[in-house]
Order: sequence, then C-alpha cells, then structure tokens
Amino acid sequence: MDNFVLGGEAIEGAEVSRIDLTEGLAAQVRGDVTKSADSLIRKQIIPYDPSYQTNSSQVLVEDLASIPALAAVDAVIRNGDVPSYPGGALVVAMAHAVGVDERQIVSYRLKGAGIATRRARGWIQLVPRDGIYEPIKGEVLFYEPRFDALTCAGYAFFTTATLIQTKLQADTKARQLAKATLATVTKTVAIAGLADLEEAVMDDPNMRAKLASIARLLESDPGYAQLLTTERLVRFIQENPEYDIPIGQVDGKPALLFNPAPQHRHQIPKLLADDYLHSQLTDRNYEAGSKQRLQG
Repeated sequence: MDNFVLGGEAIEGAEVSRIDLTEGLAAQVRGDVTKSADSLIRKQIIPYDPSYQTNSSQVLVEDLASIPALAAVDAVIRNGDVPSYPGGALVVAMAHAVGVDERQIVSYRLKGAGIATRRARGWIQLVPRDGIYEPIKGEVLFYEPRFDALTCAGYAFFTTATLIQTKLQADTKARQLAKATLATVTKTVAIAGLADLEEAVMDDPNMRAKLASIARLLESDPGYAQLLTTERLVRFIQENPEYDIPIGQVDGKPALLFNPAPQHRHQIPKLLADDYLHSQLTDRNYEAGSKQRLQG
C-alpha cells in the first residue's frame, strides 16, 4: 500500500507526493480502504447523471477520462514514481493506493485546504511528551477513515453527485443538461432576461443542480411539462405575491422576469422546479429543497 498527499489550491494541477506511515497506521489505513471498497460494491451502481440524487444504498460511477483533473493525479499515483512529500504545501486531498495493476484501488479524501494545517496566529497546538506539553511547530496532516471517491480500472466511484462538479471541476455533463433543460422549458415559458438567466446557470453550480431537478421531473412525470406555461406561471405569481417573483414582458405579453441579483437569481429555477409546499395543518406555504410526490 502507498499513501499520498495532493498539494495545491485544487485537484486540477495538484502536485502528488508520497508520505510514509508507521506500520500500525498503514495497516489501519489499508483496512479502511478495503472496507470502504467492499461497502461500495455492495451498493447499486448507477452511471453518473447530474440530475440523479443517490440514496444510502447507491453509488455513482463515471469514466475516469470524463474527470480530467482526477484522471491526471490518478495516473501519477498509479505510475508509482512519486517523490516524497517535502512539507509546507497547501494540501487539498489525501490518497491511498491498495493492490497492483488493473485491480489497484485508489481512495481519495477531498476536503479542500485544511487536511494539512500549520500553526496559526493566536493559538498553539500542544502535544504531551512525558507529561509535559510541547508546541507543535510544523504542519499536521489529519487522517480520517472517510473517502469521497474511489478509482479502479479506469472508473471513478462516488456517492455525491455534486462532488464531481465542485471539488473535481468536472461540470461538462451538468452544464449540458442544464442548457438542454432550459431550452426545453422555455419553449412554453417566456422569460424576460433569458440570456442573463442562461449565463447565471452556467456559472452557478446550485442553479445547475436546480435545473437537474427539473430534468428529473420532466423525465419522471410526462404531464409535468404540460403544466409549465407562461400563462399558468404568471397567474401563480400574481396570486402569490409573497414569493416575490417579478413580471416582465416578452413581445408585449406578460412573462417571467429574471432578476440577476444574488438574493433573487434562484427564483425562476425554483419556480420551474415547483419548489413549494403547502401545509394542510397550518395552511401555510413553504419553500422546499427537494420533495417526492405523494401517491393517492
């Protein structure tokens, strides 16, 4: 087994270095990686789709080549000719390789800057030595038996769909899905400022995620698309002013108006995703992040 740290601001372009562990800790890490891999293969394996949200019994799989940043560091790790970690770098991830050749497993913990920390101003890290606490002057690496991604045989396995877009900078599929979904919806829904909305969606992972949820609705409920019309949505907005969604005009007719301000830019995607709930108990309306339609 080999252990590595990835130095840099992000996975993309990270420098891969080797670290050595004590025999006892190495055995523990090997067991943690093996246990994690065994747990993954017992789950339902689903091809990665940015519109899909996994449950605890599912794992997503994607061709490693479709995640260029991860593929680059993975190739360096598997090549094996990696220098020892010199220390002092900003560490963005830790990796652990178990096995050989095509069966080799590499597990990654992607936690951003903070896996390695150095003594900061205002506080001092202390460690007991023979009953006396001494300050730690160097950096400290934190190992945690939790892994965000696993690679094997040219594929990457992970359980969180947003991981691939945010920490791995592989958002091509999510962008394509968001663009296609927006094009489909706007065939029947007029939006003033559509170009600005498209630009905002392309730049905002949260807005792309919301478009992905709309894609799921359109796929799972064929009748949903028929409810998305300009007339219906404008009427809803006028009858529910508390949602604070502005009305504009397209070709002289009422239409949704996109407000690019940070506190308002998510309004239209939330409306298109029908992210509202009504409580029969209190007769109040609420915003909802995700929901499942009740049967009956």
